[in-house]
Amino acid sequence: MKNVQFFLLFVLTSLLVNAQKDKTIITINEEPVFKSEFEYVFKKNNEDDTITRQELDEYMELFINYKLKVQEAEDLGMDTVQSFVKELNGYRNQLAAPYLIDTKVNDELIVEAYDRMKFEIRASHILIKVADDALPEDTLAAYQEALNVRNQINGGSNFEKTARLLSSDPSVKTNSGDLGYFTVFQMVYPFETAAYNTEVGEISMPVRTRFGYHLIKVTDKRPARGEVRVAHIVVLSNDKMKPEQRENAKMKIYEISVKLDNGDDFALLAKQYSDDKGSAQKGGELPMFGPGKMIAEFENVSYNLENIGDISEPFETQYGWHIVKLLEKRDIGTFEELEPTIKKKLKRDSRGKLSKKAFIAERKKEYNFKEYPK
Repeated sequence: MKNVQFFLLFVLTSLLVNAQKDKTIITINEEPVFKSEFEYVFKKNNEDDTITRQELDEYMELFINYKLKVQEAEDLGMDTVQSFVKELNGYRNQLAAPYLIDTKVNDELIVEAYDRMKFEIRASHILIKVADDALPEDTLAAYQEALNVRNQINGGSNFEKTARLLSSDPSVKTNSGDLGYFTVFQMVYPFETAAYNTEVGEISMPVRTRFGYHLIKVTDKRPARGEVRVAHIVVLSNDKMKPEQRENAKMKIYEISVKLDNGDDFALLAKQYSDDKGSAQKGGELPMFGPGKMIAEFENVSYNLENIGDISEPFETQYGWHIVKLLEKRDIGTFEELEPTIKKKLKRDSRGKLSKKAFIAERKKEYNFKEYPK
């Protein structure tokens, strides 16, 4: 398959160079490399309208290293040495990857991702752990166990209690399987797909991921709330502290709240009083965030502030007492605005492999490819 990848890259670049005699940008051992060859390969890997000088330099370095490695190996007669072949394949795969994409499947995945961005899912799960490379009999046993658990719950067993008893997810001790709200690209693709395809109140069939089999219970589905940017003041308080320390923390946050009501500057108070020293130096400002990025209480208060500049009442979380000020709200954006970002995320996400698989399957069908197992 790697030879096929290289062949496709070679044919495409050779055709372009032969068809368009243009400027030589580099010469390697008296062999010219034309602008069109580099430009074509680069644009296949970088579809953004805006290209930085750093991105161009980094890709040129990769391209030159690939060319030099090939020539050096041929000159030394090392082009069949295993260590060289392995290194060369790394360069080759990076350069050839854009050619191994089924455009139709890729476009469908982009549209699917955007459509899912419009909604946020809240779900709980039970994980029956099984290794990604488990033997078929072990995989089947795990699947059957997950199916039995699903039947128990559908028969009347409580999902949360069953999760605490049987789930292999370590976080189940504190969340009873509840994952909170999430959106596209925040879960592994098979899990995400099952969650978006399961009705609210229903439990999915066992879903296989690299972690094992999941039973997913969808508890809510709501329109996406976009992203928010806030500043906060926090006074640390937790259940490991003495009662009087916790009471002092509560008193302190309410004293700060009174100062804000009297017109004191939020940023100055954050610098003076907030226990989050990282954000305190910035006036309490936090980076823009979306669903599932903050603990539920903090996220809900932040999103419930309606107008820029609104300040919340003090509220408590597991980390302490907070006051939040709304700085910015942003909707999810149009398809045209988000398409470049989605494309980048697809390249890094496991679903990107679906496009490659579809391309290879189509080529196998087109050329009547047959595989004979050993």
